[in-house]
Amino acid sequence: MKKIFKLVLVLFTFAFIGLISFWGVVVYISSDLPQINSLEDYRPPMNSQILSRDGEVLLDIGKETREVVEFKKIPPLIVGAFLSAEDDKFYEHKGVDYLGLLRAFIVNFKEGRVVQGGSTITQQVAKSLLLSKERTITRKIKDFLLARKIEEKFSKDDILFLYLNQIYLGGGYYGIKAAFKGYFDKELEQATIAESALIAGLLVAPGRYSPYINPKFAKMRQGYVLRRMFETGKINEEEYKKAKEEKIKMKIRNVSRLKGGHFTDWIRQVVAEKVGNEEFLSMGFKVITTLDWSIQEKAEQAVKKHVKEVDRRQGYKGPLGKITESERDQFLQMARDKIYREKSTYFYFDTDGKNVFEFSSGVDEFLNLIAQKNQEQEKINIRYKEKIVLGLTNEDPILKVLEKEHTYTAIVTKVDDSMKVVFVSVAGIEMIIPEAGFSWAHERIEDESEKYYAPISKPSTILKVGDQISVKYISPPASLWSYVSSDFKKKTKDPEFVKLVQSQLFLVGELDQVPETEGSFIAINSQNGQILSLVGGIDFQKSQFNRALQAARQPGSSFKPFIYACALENGYSPTSIILDSPQALGGVDDDLSWKPKNYDGQFMGPMTFRRALEVSRNIPTIRILQDVGVERITECADRFGIKANFPRDLSISLGSFGISLAELVKAFAIFGNGGKKIDLQSILSVKDFSGKKYELKTEVVLPEENKMITEETKIEEKPLEENIFLKNLNGNQVYDPRLAFIMTNLLKGVITNGTATLAKSLGGNIAGKTGTTNNYVDALFIGYSAHVVAGSWVGLDNNKSMGYGETGGKTALPIWIEVMGSILGKYGNNDFEMPEGVTQKLISRETGKSTTSTDPIAFMETFVEGADNSQNQSDSNGEENASPPQVLEGDDYYLNQ
Repeated sequence: MKKIFKLVLVLFTFAFIGLISFWGVVVYISSDLPQINSLEDYRPPMNSQILSRDGEVLLDIGKETREVVEFKKIPPLIVGAFLSAEDDKFYEHKGVDYLGLLRAFIVNFKEGRVVQGGSTITQQVAKSLLLSKERTITRKIKDFLLARKIEEKFSKDDILFLYLNQIYLGGGYYGIKAAFKGYFDKELEQATIAESALIAGLLVAPGRYSPYINPKFAKMRQGYVLRRMFETGKINEEEYKKAKEEKIKMKIRNVSRLKGGHFTDWIRQVVAEKVGNEEFLSMGFKVITTLDWSIQEKAEQAVKKHVKEVDRRQGYKGPLGKITESERDQFLQMARDKIYREKSTYFYFDTDGKNVFEFSSGVDEFLNLIAQKNQEQEKINIRYKEKIVLGLTNEDPILKVLEKEHTYTAIVTKVDDSMKVVFVSVAGIEMIIPEAGFSWAHERIEDESEKYYAPISKPSTILKVGDQISVKYISPPASLWSYVSSDFKKKTKDPEFVKLVQSQLFLVGELDQVPETEGSFIAINSQNGQILSLVGGIDFQKSQFNRALQAARQPGSSFKPFIYACALENGYSPTSIILDSPQALGGVDDDLSWKPKNYDGQFMGPMTFRRALEVSRNIPTIRILQDVGVERITECADRFGIKANFPRDLSISLGSFGISLAELVKAFAIFGNGGKKIDLQSILSVKDFSGKKYELKTEVVLPEENKMITEETKIEEKPLEENIFLKNLNGNQVYDPRLAFIMTNLLKGVITNGTATLAKSLGGNIAGKTGTTNNYVDALFIGYSAHVVAGSWVGLDNNKSMGYGETGGKTALPIWIEVMGSILGKYGNNDFEMPEGVTQKLISRETGKSTTSTDPIAFMETFVEGADNSQNQSDSNGEENASPPQVLEGDDYYLNQ
């Protein structure tokens, strides 16, 4: 008896110790469970968004694409689909379905593999809330404990709220709201029974049952969920049958491309660095930027369009490749399929488990097209078979898919020098490139010297049959006769052949190529520095380098306004006379000298301060710099807040240093806003998922300057004396408002009478300055209205020449004009307000002296009151009563500078 008692005691002791140990383990494991005591504690990873000021989503990014939706806003139909598929006893059990576990164990044992799960929805919520995905006993205990804890803390509806917002449903979508948007582009209330069953069926294995990857398996799984919905009474028999036959329209998942690429990626980097990358990807940040999407779209289009025009002027890079005759049909078929696929935005998930795309090439579509062409070819008179290419024979389905102004890959099928036409095939569709579409394609030579390239008239000199080329589609079907050369029409006397040519219809295209030239653009509010548009290059996918912020390029003549602005502070007026004549400047070595020249290599003699700026003369600018002194100019630039590594010699007058386009545009704002320095702003607000606000500012870092080699020049600096225009400056007021207005008036003249006359079409309330660097490496234009200042730049990343004549006025100004037209339409085109202390007077444009209204070249000049020197003019180098300026060569080049 004692032995039995001892044995019982030992067993009891071991059981007690085991129970205590087990309880200790449970307590220990429980302490490591997520603390969720209310729905307010639920903080799932949320995507962050960057938006424009007008609400356009520029970027949606995160680890888990999810949108949290309140349970009351989830249609019962969707809830029913998930309950039927996963846990039809959900409202009956207490977190764990023991009978369900036993049933699943028996089924899995019979099958020899896991074919059925026994986890309840509550347990699935517990699993999803645990960070670890390990499959261990400890993990199973955690699942069980957390499920019981959840059932104690939450109502059944709350648990479903957590479940339906937490679950992963494939495609990167977490939660049902994101899934329905991602798969169907629908809100939850728009969902059908068939769609709900398809989404609910994904949960068990999103990859295996994906309608994108395995449409047949997806159809089988959807059928299972529909049957369970019918068996559990969630739908009736009629709804069940109808849902099984429904064709589901599925959204095609395209690779997400951020909008406003260079700007948006800059903002992403800034915010992620400030708040932490992990936090940015999971805390549902909403970043509202200063970007105006309507202006940004226009700017991106304008930069790409005009940069391509510049690149064409440099010549043709040649075909992309060569396609043999045996490869041609396969190549065209693949091109057709690619066009259809890229054009499709959805497909139908059919009742037989097949996906039918919105646009697709039928099984025999291409073969039938070839057969029809062969039949038509057989009908042609044998005399003309070698002379003619047949056009469009009937209505090809792909014609409805091709987009005008879009560039496609094509194969050259015939080159006809007599017609001056290139025949090409785009995915089996016949297109012609008439002379106007290929005449630009001269040999590509990188040379800044003046050259004349004769238009290409013989297409055989640039293209051969089988060449793979890029073609832009520019016009719908038209008669071939309309585009053949006039010589061909004159020589063709055979009326039957003429009729045959006239009857052939072709799409019309032009030869195209991917440009090597690059461009950038930035527009800001000149009053507060908010960036309205920023384009850092023609294609963000091709190059992420931000040329508006990161590129240190030479400003050339676009820096001259700051020299002239400083000169106004130091005794000059718009009517001061400056001599434009040859001048040799002593160098560091007595045996060397620097002899600067003007853009055109000519000299114009005496001219007014105004005229020198309008026509961007180098020699007068250097004379001003010599007189005012480099120290004063750099002091002005520093005061204006211009961040650049300035040379401390006379070469600063030619803009021979590196500066970003953004920095240059920001500096120009002082002329339009009354002399106030501004900081660039790109973010209006930042909030996370909880509504917490963050104060963030974007900073533009000074790019590393391009190394420039300049000859240092000995100059004698004048001492910095007390200046009446500097007395009232303080804080952000860095330039006298009166002088700012006068500078604007002078820069208006650049547009009305100087190097930017192309911009006169925008009206008289704009001002600006062109910039062209040595050997046509950089072309710029910076201009502004009363509200907005903007700048455009064009050049090559490798700092090579764009070719002769590619100046600021010819190359960069067209971009600015196109975008600024939209800006003025949206933000107004008011004239600049004249401040107190400014007066106007009738002046002779040539002499700068007072004149009368009878003078044919008289105009109203602007002066600071008391600083009018129009009665007693003298050259800044001491030449009294200089004669009227003599133009030593034509003015045509000014239009292109």
